[in-house]
Amino acid sequence: MPNNNKKNGPKTVNLVTGSTSSLGVHLVKELLKRGEVVRVIVQQHPSKNDEWHTLPAGVAMYVADLTFPTDRDRKSLREACKGVDRIFHLAAASFNYKFKYDEMININVIGTENMLKAYLDANPEPDARVHFIYSSSCTVYGYKRPGELLTEESEIKPASPYSETKVMAEKVIQAFSASSKKIFYTIIRLGVFYGEGYEREVVKVFRLIKEGKITYIGSGSNHLTFVDVDDAVQAILLSLDNVRSVNNVYNITDGRPYTQKSLFEMAAASLKVKMPSRGINPLVARIGAATKSINYDEFEFLISDRSISIDKAKKELGYKPAKTVEDEAKRITKKLTEGPGA
Repeated sequence: MPNNNKKNGPKTVNLVTGSTSSLGVHLVKELLKRGEVVRVIVQQHPSKNDEWHTLPAGVAMYVADLTFPTDRDRKSLREACKGVDRIFHLAAASFNYKFKYDEMININVIGTENMLKAYLDANPEPDARVHFIYSSSCTVYGYKRPGELLTEESEIKPASPYSETKVMAEKVIQAFSASSKKIFYTIIRLGVFYGEGYEREVVKVFRLIKEGKITYIGSGSNHLTFVDVDDAVQAILLSLDNVRSVNNVYNITDGRPYTQKSLFEMAAASLKVKMPSRGINPLVARIGAATKSINYDEFEFLISDRSISIDKAKKELGYKPAKTVEDEAKRITKKLTEGPGA
């Protein structure tokens, strides 16, 4: 692995895709605090999209669509990859938004392949090395795994276009690493985010609970997996310069055994409203989900049943999640009760 502890030499050069996402912004800020060089990829020119305003000062910006609609995108990405020590590949077609299957393939799979090819093309030197850190998802295990404690060795069972393309991207990365000594990887399988920048979905559910328009689905005993964005960033940073993370995979959640019912009851208690004592039939709930602006993957997550082990990350990376959904419930309740300026 490359020596990224350059005390007396050139600074470590990092390249971040998905840099304007909340995860990306949090990561970029932490890398800058370490005194390292940070390059970022933005999909559209700043004159066409103002997302770049979310990025802190001090980053070097490159405009490139990873699916290469034009040759200019290919050249820009290659330039961005020249001489980098690490690539943090966070960009993805997320399950929170509506993408067609072929769009997810193009963004999540082909985009990942283009990133890896761009690095190899831009760095022909025999001694070139890059640490490729990939933001994957716990959804690769599937939605329904009751009674199992899922580890990194558990069988992969993707059950949606999003999770299928995440699995495909992981395999692309592993194939490139196996065929080139220049590339080594760390795959981070993340739970669903909460925390700063990820309030939209949480606020949606809290508002429905506050208005008495939602209840738990079925018995509500299914287990859901979450992670605070700050904890996710810390896990990523812990994988750097760690020989145990080389060509390895880690599950990252907040490590708490939440059930759907306990989460809804926690929200209701925080909001000081009454939670209905009975759940709703899953089939009926599925029909009504669309009227509440809950999309397919969001609904599947609500009725998913997964318990994820983070023991490997704790043991090998020293990962210690600091945030809980209880903390987030208090923060969201304050936003809803005290208004935007709270």
